[in-house]
Amino acid sequence: MSAPLLLGIDIGTSSVKALVLDTDGRVLECTRADHALHPAPGVVEAHPDGWWEATVEAIGRLSVDLTAVVGVGLSGNMSSVVLLDDQGRALRPAPLLADPRGAAQIAALDPALRAEIEASSGNALTTAMSAASLLWLRDAEPALLQAAAAWVSAKDLVRLRLTGAVATEPTDAANACVVDVATRAWRTDLIERAGLPVHVFPSLLDAADVAGHVTAEAAAATGLPAGIPVAAGGGDMATAAIGAAATAPGAVALSLGTSVTVLAALGDAAPDPAWRGKLTYHPLPGELGGYALASLLTGGLALNWLRTLAGGSIDVPADVVPDPDDPLVFVPQLSGTGTPDFVPEMRGALLGITPHTGAPQIAVALFEAIAFEVAGVLDLLGQDGDAPIRATGGGTHVAAWVQILADVLDRPVEVLEQPDVSAIGAALLAAQAIGADVDPTTVARTQRRCAPRPQHRSAWRERAARYAAARALALGHHRRRPAAGGPPA
Repeated sequence: MSAPLLLGIDIGTSSVKALVLDTDGRVLECTRADHALHPAPGVVEAHPDGWWEATVEAIGRLSVDLTAVVGVGLSGNMSSVVLLDDQGRALRPAPLLADPRGAAQIAALDPALRAEIEASSGNALTTAMSAASLLWLRDAEPALLQAAAAWVSAKDLVRLRLTGAVATEPTDAANACVVDVATRAWRTDLIERAGLPVHVFPSLLDAADVAGHVTAEAAAATGLPAGIPVAAGGGDMATAAIGAAATAPGAVALSLGTSVTVLAALGDAAPDPAWRGKLTYHPLPGELGGYALASLLTGGLALNWLRTLAGGSIDVPADVVPDPDDPLVFVPQLSGTGTPDFVPEMRGALLGITPHTGAPQIAVALFEAIAFEVAGVLDLLGQDGDAPIRATGGGTHVAAWVQILADVLDRPVEVLEQPDVSAIGAALLAAQAIGADVDPTTVARTQRRCAPRPQHRSAWRERAARYAAARALALGHHRRRPAAGGPPA
């Protein structure tokens, strides 16, 4: 008989991953299947049926013995809003996190109500929150919203297809901004005052609770054993913290992807009103407390742009020595800033170019810019410890980038062996749900560790000051507006 296996399913914004973990904490296999977005001017949506079809396809690509799977966990893109009818069918395409609609509804909220929602949730109301989509649906499609039996997020929809049960949990649901982060319960008073129908807000479970069992129909579609338990699962950033073994207070996980994200575990500490609107606060499962999330909206995006200009790969030396007198600075916010200022009109800038400046030098300027931005996030959070930072994402393959981060942050950076931390976190939630003792630290093994170089500390500080001045200059330039009938102010 095969050894027991755990399946983690991660429903991303463009693909679904299916990852198999054994009960000794070894990742055996990970497959993926793409699904389509449905963007249009001013709209970013996906059809929920596509998530389920991609899930079935990803599971079907696994070569392991699926009859050995004893539990399933889920992870999913946050802030998606799926309206369901009483048969569990999606009533319309689901608005996603990047969907800009709802801004007018947020602006029109009663100021006192908005203040109470933000205080209760620990977050500023923005269009990145599922609250915005719900408020937009309230005004744009009121009959459909009232007729809906429930709304859920992406991973909840896939769980519904697996189990037939409708539910959600706080790590995802908190983005509706009407979950009290202290009690992990819906604030029905705020829901009613916002003019939203209370009946569409489903039951809240914990992420590691058994939410249901694989039905015979789902077993036939996927090859999974009928009757095995399915954990409620979590939002992809919460499961990433679990999969990276970065849930202890003070732990920091860094993803060097298209958009660099910083996840800092806070334990039981309440969200600080001082950084509301600069980053976001989210609950972790169970008794783990919460985490702060920062997104820079740049990183791999700028590197890919530079590679395209350079005609392919860029030969960056692994051993970068900072030169405080080098005038070159790259402000890499090509399509708006994220944390901490969120200025959508911001664009990138290159300063200090000489006839000898090439793609490798600009790439190094990008790496240091991202490191300075991450340092600013940690300063905002008061994260001045020396615990290693857990790093994943495509950028970790660039040795110079990892070394510059370690230098600037003055903390070791550990690149994880397994990159699919959200899917790993989903599988670990399945382990908790069935009572299997799988230590996250055995899964989140370090591939390599990069230590800071104290001999360059002073030079990096001077480079940081130069970057801060250039960033302020660029921000001021893009915030300016031409005066009516005249030149720019």
